[in-house]
Amino acid sequence: MIVFDLQCDQEHPFEGWFEDLKDLQQQIKKGLVSCPVCGSPQVRRVPSSFGIAKARSDSADQAQAAQLLGQSLKRYFMENFEDVGPGFAKEALKIHYGAEKARNIRGVSTADEEKMLKDEGVEFFKMGPAQPAPADGDEEED
Repeated sequence: MIVFDLQCDQEHPFEGWFEDLKDLQQQIKKGLVSCPVCGSPQVRRVPSSFGIAKARSDSADQAQAAQLLGQSLKRYFMENFEDVGPGFAKEALKIHYGAEKARNIRGVSTADEEKMLKDEGVEFFKMGPAQPAPADGDEEED
């Protein structure tokens, strides 16, 4: 297996493992390779940076890498987790106690709901900017 450095048409860098260069070229031609950040199938091989040493890491490079990782995670969750919106805590409890089939869910919850979930032993994690659901009776009118 060989690791190739790749980049999509939106200039997101990533890498892929392939049997050889011919395998990479065939998979790109068939549209089997896509950007993990934006999903674009328009990818190309770029020169590898291996063997190039930097005296110290650049904070701008680290910030870009962190941003790309965050975008990749967000895309993964959007594609693989069911959005239950403000009903997150209720659905999580149903799954925890076996009333609902186990599945990946995402949504929003209040600080009180999060405390209750922790007290009940429900495992979850928060990601992204905190945007708690409105408290009961505080829903905005359309």
